[in-house]
Formats: sequence, C-alpha cells, structure tokens
Amino acid sequence: MRIAVDLDGVLADTIVSVSNILNERRGGSFTSESFVRWRSWEVAGISRDEFLRTLDEAWFSWESIPPTEKNLDAKVGKLAEFGIVDIVTGRSLVTVVHANSWLKRYRIPFDSFVRTSNSTKAKLSLDYDLYIDDSPELMNLLASRLYGSGVLYLRPWNRNTPNMPRVSKVERWDQIPEIVKRMSAANVT
Repeated sequence: MRIAVDLDGVLADTIVSVSNILNERRGGSFTSESFVRWRSWEVAGISRDEFLRTLDEAWFSWESIPPTEKNLDAKVGKLAEFGIVDIVTGRSLVTVVHANSWLKRYRIPFDSFVRTSNSTKAKLSLDYDLYIDDSPELMNLLASRLYGSGVLYLRPWNRNTPNMPRVSKVERWDQIPEIVKRMSAANVT
C-alpha cells in the first residue's frame, strides 16, 4: 500500500504559529479553534496570498511549530507495516528545508518527502492508495473517484465535512492504524 501523509495540520500544528503571527500583526485573538472553515484566509480577513505568505513565515521559525499530538513518531511509525509512507505536502519550495528539519526533530518516520504544487488536484494525481489529510476538498475529490481511500484528520476547519465513500474520519492518530489494517485486510484500496 502506498500511503500519503499530509504535513500541515496533520503532523505539524502550523495553525498555532500562524495564529500567533496574525495576532502579533493585527492585535487579534486567533487560536486554532478560530479557523472553522477550510478557507482560513477568509476567517482571518486576509487574502489567500497573504495567508500563504504567513504560513511560509511560520515555517521559517519551524522550531516554534508544535506537533498535532504527542508521540507522533511512534504513531506514524505503525503505518510502515502496511506499506510505503510518504510525506506529501504542498509546502512552498522555500520552506522544504524547514519542513524536513521539523520532521527530523520530531523523528517522524517516512520513506520519501514529496512536494506538490499547492493544489488539491496535484496531490490526487499522485495516485496513492491512501491519503491521510485534513483537506475536505481532497477527500471530496477522492470520494468521487472509483478507487483510493482517505482518512480525514479532524480539525476545526473540517469538522462539518459530510461523510463520504471510502473516507474515514479520525480525531486522533492512534485511530489510524486500525483503519489502515481493515483497509489492507479487505483490500479496499
């Protein structure tokens, strides 16, 4: 099985750092819980480009980005028994070195780091068997295909995502290996 694991919002809790930057600049009171829509820039009241630049800025200070959960290295490591595990992200080119430093710091095991353009369709075109992501848009596109599966890692911005074929929802990383095991056993992908 080929497994694609997203970085921002699934492993790295980047929105914590983005919130801090936005609060510093605008005197706001954003937290992770403030971002209740996928289009986070609309919640922040800024353009998409400014939001993406702020996300890059957060990665320039990668040491301050917390993981989404404790002990992610062990939790992600459990996926290796099911196949190849790649980090698949739309990170901008200038932040790739910082993202890799973050992954190394938290000892996240993976086979390859795959950078795509910042589009949902670019990830889906890679044809992984399973996508673990926080993007409701990716899951919607995946569910419209006849093959492939997804695990939607629930965050404030995707909690209202409707149920979809071949897409499981999880609150915590320790729920994922059992889902992958069932998929693997049923050969659903």
